[in-house]
Amino acid sequence: MNPAFGAAIDHFEAGRLDDAEAACRAMLEKDAAQPDALFLLGLIAQRRGNNDEAIERIRAALKRNRRNPLFHNALGVVQAARGRGSEAVAAFREALALAPRYADAHVNLGNALLKRGDSIGAVECFRRAIEIEPNLAMAHFNLGNALLAQNDAASIDAYRRAIALQPDLADAHMNLGTVLRRQGQAQAAVACFRRAIELRPDSAAAYDNLAGMLTEMGNLDEAVAANHRALELGPASAEAHSNLIFNLNFDASLGIAEHQAERRRWAARHTDALAPAVAPQAADRDPERRLRIGYVSAHFRAYAASYAFGGVLTHHDPAKVEVFCYSDTRQADELTAIFRRTAQHWRDTADLGDAALAERIASDRIDILVDLVGHMSSHRLLVFARKPAPIQITAWGEPTGTGLKTMDYLLADPVLIPADERNLFAETIIDLPGALGYWTPEKLPAPGPLPARANGFVTFGSFNRRAKITAGVLREWSAILRVLPDARLVLKAKQFGDPAEQDSLRGEFARAGMPVERVTFLGQTGRAEHFAAYRRLDLALDPFPHGGGMTTFDALAMGVPVITRTGRTIPSRLAASCLAALDLKQFIATDAASYAATAVAVARDLGALEKLRAALPDRLAHSTIGDARRYAASVEDAYRTVWRRYCAAAEGRRRD
Repeated sequence: MNPAFGAAIDHFEAGRLDDAEAACRAMLEKDAAQPDALFLLGLIAQRRGNNDEAIERIRAALKRNRRNPLFHNALGVVQAARGRGSEAVAAFREALALAPRYADAHVNLGNALLKRGDSIGAVECFRRAIEIEPNLAMAHFNLGNALLAQNDAASIDAYRRAIALQPDLADAHMNLGTVLRRQGQAQAAVACFRRAIELRPDSAAAYDNLAGMLTEMGNLDEAVAANHRALELGPASAEAHSNLIFNLNFDASLGIAEHQAERRRWAARHTDALAPAVAPQAADRDPERRLRIGYVSAHFRAYAASYAFGGVLTHHDPAKVEVFCYSDTRQADELTAIFRRTAQHWRDTADLGDAALAERIASDRIDILVDLVGHMSSHRLLVFARKPAPIQITAWGEPTGTGLKTMDYLLADPVLIPADERNLFAETIIDLPGALGYWTPEKLPAPGPLPARANGFVTFGSFNRRAKITAGVLREWSAILRVLPDARLVLKAKQFGDPAEQDSLRGEFARAGMPVERVTFLGQTGRAEHFAAYRRLDLALDPFPHGGGMTTFDALAMGVPVITRTGRTIPSRLAASCLAALDLKQFIATDAASYAATAVAVARDLGALEKLRAALPDRLAHSTIGDARRYAASVEDAYRTVWRRYCAAAEGRRRD
């Protein structure tokens, strides 16, 4: 190596960029075409954040020497940083054509392919890099990322190998935690997130992930503390703030006023500067014309909320509405295919930024834009903040309000949001026959006979996710089972397939004074097995303060009555909303005493339970909320109402 160039490299690696640049320029004064000096000037420019200059310098080096694979690889790295994916891929392929065993170039090519959505090609690249350098930790880490994109559990082994090779790789611990969370291994996931925080105490993402996992385990106080820490470290993160909002739904000490105040704070912090960036006015304000309805969601797939709005999509009236679906769904499934077939227009939008998506919606001339996510993960509320449609509505996904000044309406019902609370919302409330509809793409099995007749005891159950089963819920369920000493309890959720989580919950039941042998845990199953499991239950117990929406409907569809207890928030009234829509108000309690008394009384009247078990599926199927066509018509009537209101207001403004 040229001694002058060696000195320049030493300066660069030590971070003395000015000295490295001076050494390179001295070399170029002697030889203006010296490729190594031009190349290093490109790396210096990249280190300083000037990617355009870096590209110029590295290209100049390549003009003098196209046979150096390092130059091509470095050019690809800078092109990737500039968002020029195709050019980056081409540069990495050039490097590998010159040096097929260049492991770093294989890794970089894999990353570029993964960023473009080609996880299959990326896996091949990372595995090739590992063949060349088996101990390259970043190759194993990135292989884990590519497998994670495919929802392949083999990512666990890849991340664990990366950690074995580089124990301080915080991102590997965090991503391993993400996979374990998906697998329902709650305790192991929490350990990963805690380790990531130890390695990187300033990581807002690690605290955010830890908060989500702690919530799923019912550890709300620590979860909310982690949410707040994530926001301290990353105050500009709208997603982290939404995660706090979602977790506060589980806090029994808060009411509707506190919930809506936090949503308004979210909107003020993250969206006020955006509104309205587009704000179009409809060109054709005919109150009776066919409407262009846009639905925005990352969950056009097998997801709880999909069965609440699915009937609205699949049974819309094409003479009255033209449906556009803006889908951020990355893990498409059979339900995605159903929705795609029934929509007139389908837009895959996962790779569009918020501003670009808002522009696309505006260019489609949408009349009414509907948010199907709320403050759940992967929402697009920053699109709605830009007001790309004249009328904007939030519904179904998390029907608790957004706080957005640009969100015009929230679809609900009088049980979910009583009249005296509606002034607290940023949105105007529009009532449906029920805030949630109930639709299934398949025919459900018959409920079967009442299990208590054969068992000789009553079996309660809850198939709600672990996050909803708080210590207070366990105490009240234990009290009910103490009054009925032969009764049993079945709990079913993804997390309950984890033996560690079962042991943790058994400990909580024991502290609540209930024999743990009376509790059965069931993990995640396929959909057919899930509904079959309801045949084991005589009665369902709804948790609080966050009750079940679609879980309530699933139980009713299988002939299982649900006992609920309402509270001061929307999540505490989800089950009550479902029950009231079916005229089952006798199962709605308002406090702990009436909740327990109702559960005990219903459990002791097996004759009435048998009759109800036989009648409930038909009652639901023939109701407005359970008949998808009737429910869709009621929603489209609501759309027409708000459209006529908009047209009348616009006409009034025109006359003024």
